Amino acid sequence: MKVNRMFTVFRLTVLAVVVAGFNVKAADVPAFEGKFTLSSSLHWGLATLAAGEYSFSLDHAYPGSVVTVRRGTQVVARVLAKGVSDTNSRNSEIISENGIVREVNLPTLGISLQYTMPTSNRHAAPRQVPMAQTITIVAKGNGQ
Repeated sequence: MKVNRMFTVFRLTVLAVVVAGFNVKAADVPAFEGKFTLSSSLHWGLATLAAGEYSFSLDHAYPGSVVTVRRGTQVVARVLAKGVSDTNSRNSEIISENGIVREVNLPTLGISLQYTMPTSNRHAAPRQVPMAQTITIVAKGNGQ
């Protein structure tokens, strides 16, 4: 009987490890992956991204989602979305204003991620015209 109990415990342990392995793989799949190229530096959250090629991934498509930005294989920023809404855009794109990311449109997920524009105590020049820029995102893998 002792051998039978040990075999049952062993089988249950193997089953638990297999089930845990399936759950880990499902959690590792990002909701969206893409890449983009910056022609000049850009502020995204607290990070300053220099001109160059980047990739990013979004783990979950809900408020509070974290976007992980990479340059090559190095993680250069993790940025928290302040809000999520439905997107009206047909293009995957990053919208910036005055060199600061304000929005990321991901129509394959049907969402737009919003980011807060930092405020400063400095006085802006009167009637400063905001400069908007759109950066195209190329989806990779499951982002279509």
